[in-house]
Amino acid sequence: MQTRLPRLTLGQFIGLSFAGLALLLAVVLSIFYEGSRRTILVASEQIMTQASRRVTDRIEEHLGEAERLLESFEWQAALGLVDPARVETVEASLIGELASHSRVTEVTLTYGRAIGRHEHDEGPWEAGDLKLAPDQAGQLSVSRVGAESDAGVGVRRVWQTGGRWLAEERRLPYETSPHPAEAPAIDPTTHATFTVPSREVHRGHALWSDLSYSEADAALPEAVRRRVVSVQKALWADDESFLGVLRVSLLNNRIDEFTRVEIGKSAVPDTDHVVFLCDRRGRLITRLAASDRFALLDLDGKPDPDGDVRVMPAAPSAQVTAALADPVLRDLPSGGSTVVRMEAGAAPYLMSVASLLGDRTQGWLVGIVVPEAHYLGELEASRRRLLGMIALLMVGAVAAGAIGMRAMRRDLEGLIGATTRLRNFDFAPARRERGTFRDVQAAARSLEQAKTALRALGKYVPLDLVRLLYEAGTEPMLGAEIRDVTIAFSDIEGFTTVAEELSPNALAVALGAYLQAMTAAIHSTGGIIDKYTGDGVMALWNTPRPCERHAERACEAALAAVEATRELYASPAWAGLAPWRTRFGIHRAEVNVGHFGAPDRMSFTAMGDGVNLASRLESLGKQYGTRMLVSAAVEREARTKFFFRRIDRVAVKGKREGVDIFELVGRRGDGAPAPIVERFESALDLYFAKRFDVALEIFRAFPDDPPSRVFAARCESLLRDPPPADWNGVHVAHEK
Repeated sequence: MQTRLPRLTLGQFIGLSFAGLALLLAVVLSIFYEGSRRTILVASEQIMTQASRRVTDRIEEHLGEAERLLESFEWQAALGLVDPARVETVEASLIGELASHSRVTEVTLTYGRAIGRHEHDEGPWEAGDLKLAPDQAGQLSVSRVGAESDAGVGVRRVWQTGGRWLAEERRLPYETSPHPAEAPAIDPTTHATFTVPSREVHRGHALWSDLSYSEADAALPEAVRRRVVSVQKALWADDESFLGVLRVSLLNNRIDEFTRVEIGKSAVPDTDHVVFLCDRRGRLITRLAASDRFALLDLDGKPDPDGDVRVMPAAPSAQVTAALADPVLRDLPSGGSTVVRMEAGAAPYLMSVASLLGDRTQGWLVGIVVPEAHYLGELEASRRRLLGMIALLMVGAVAAGAIGMRAMRRDLEGLIGATTRLRNFDFAPARRERGTFRDVQAAARSLEQAKTALRALGKYVPLDLVRLLYEAGTEPMLGAEIRDVTIAFSDIEGFTTVAEELSPNALAVALGAYLQAMTAAIHSTGGIIDKYTGDGVMALWNTPRPCERHAERACEAALAAVEATRELYASPAWAGLAPWRTRFGIHRAEVNVGHFGAPDRMSFTAMGDGVNLASRLESLGKQYGTRMLVSAAVEREARTKFFFRRIDRVAVKGKREGVDIFELVGRRGDGAPAPIVERFESALDLYFAKRFDVALEIFRAFPDDPPSRVFAARCESLLRDPPPADWNGVHVAHEK
């Protein structure tokens, strides 16, 4: 026996679906939470790593100024501009370098004539240290005076004479002559800043020292002494002679500013992240608060006169204290970085640690500490909100069935309305897509796509033809019928020259605006665009839908097109281009109208002698200097509403019989035509009556009228060479 499932209403089904979804969400939520947590933590690591990299870049750029000064001085020495034997050249160079590097506080050159190296430990020197000739060593130091001020430049010179060390100094620009130095002279060649860089193993390398107090501020209180980082390098001439050791001290009083970086993209000022510099022993290098002070500390962070300059925080936070004590500071490899989780005050924190690259900073580290809640707090809040939403879903599951049923009915009614408008051939796009259910929305989008395709089809074939095919429910097939239509051709006079004078883009823009004006004029009178032929237009009336007095409509379209393009030429959109002159040819005839081409690619168009004649009329306008030529069939239908001037009787190329052609002058409602129309036609009658001399006098009276000039020339020719007796006045056009 087959088991039959109970039938549910749409509302019941939707209600049960919501209830099941709520239960499923409760299960999925925990999985989603753990995945989101891991993703956020990875993103936080990337954010803090990027912030550490910005701090590192700032410090590297700051320290790079000292190395640039080394390179500059070394280059001067290579050029012979600096010679330790001539102290004045050294002094000028050092003062210039100090002036051009604002963050450099002191530049010192310790020099002497090398005569070899110590073979054994000897006094203050070790084996391998450079040995200098007696009384030929010295030191020249140039430094900024005062702590964090521009109170001048101090110049101090130390030299050896008779085995004794002497020192003199002066302060620029206030003292022009040196005086004995207040501080006693000490042999600078015994100091590690000279002996270590001058060793052979360090040849060609710059050696950096740790953060220290400036030697130029030795007499000042510790609280105001400048903090510097020094770099030393031994300089050698091209001939391998020793020039000296150059020491550059870089001002680091504002090193705290390097850790002030924006972390993340929050519009709210960030107070959670704490960024600092420290060494691998957990001693701070940057201050965390304005009350923190610098002091000389040993490796354990205790005061020591021979220690390193480090920060003694006044009231360190629990998280910073825990971070500085974390073993990761000692274990981090040189140039490496990591993010670890730690506990401080029973709260979880994230700490990012990155090692500064190179040997400039003696193993300094960039540290960032932030509460884990800074990144995961929103996730926790979202989890609580989701749990509340699931509870609401459970409560509202039954109500959702009724609401869903109502929404479905509304969507279906909208879909039915859209199909009804489509059946009524309303292809206008919907103002907006509305719908609760995806399937209904997909059906609505399909309808919109169908309307889009039909609108697009209307840009290539006449919209009335699209409407007929749609209403009939048939596809276009090859075939045609004979139909009475009015055909119009238009062309721009001298377009080849115009195209050569414009850039391709400018030509496309101008031609598009021109054709838009022409098309609007044709459509406004019930005509259709058969095709665009470059700058030309072929238009039809009375097909595919019939329209009364279609010859009149074609004449009105030609005049409306001239007016529309005249407005276009005067508008800013024309960009100051010269106006284009358009010629028209209009003819009414029975021609073949239908679908022509290949079975899989066809075109709706008209063919036949009538189409050819309309095209020839447009071309004849060039010979007569007219803008609008129409056939006698058009003139007969439209003469009650428009003024015409009979122009000639012509046998177009490929035809033997002549046809009367007329110029469309204007609308009868716009006033009487110019007197020239009547005079021209009377002269034309005389011309056909072979009274060429009388006709010539009339034609000559209108030298500014192109057709009059054409017939004046003909009359003169016929007077010189009279026509045969069977001459009927038909002009044979030999050009298309």
